[in-house]
Amino acid sequence: MSDNKTLSMAVLGLGRYGKYVSRELFENGVDLMIVDNDEEVINQMSEIADMAVVCDLADPEAVEKLGLGSMNVVIVAMGSSLEASIMCTTIAKEQGVHKVIVKASSERMGKILKKLGADEIIYPEKTMAHLTVTHILNK
Repeated sequence: MSDNKTLSMAVLGLGRYGKYVSRELFENGVDLMIVDNDEEVINQMSEIADMAVVCDLADPEAVEKLGLGSMNVVIVAMGSSLEASIMCTTIAKEQGVHKVIVKASSERMGKILKKLGADEIIYPEKTMAHLTVTHILNK
């Protein structure tokens, strides 16, 4: 493992994308907090995280209690829940997180989250489609 333990990161939402991101961060030695509203998912993933928390990510009081301000980077990975994404993005920025990266399921959702302070918007399906086509055409 590299010296990435100085990087503290949180992944909020452990759907497919959030799980993959969390595993990659773990494998790269990042100090990792994972958060999801599903206790079963948290229990399954807890061994890869320094902190694993069950939390309703659409509840502002619950999100505020996570202490996201101590993180260098927060990845908001709930592309299907605009409400939870808005809540997490806004609170992370209010608490002083330097970089907030947010998964969006549409261009419109991405524009809204960018206006609310997201530093970077990720479109996983669009990005993978581009990489797949580029890979195929360059063979």
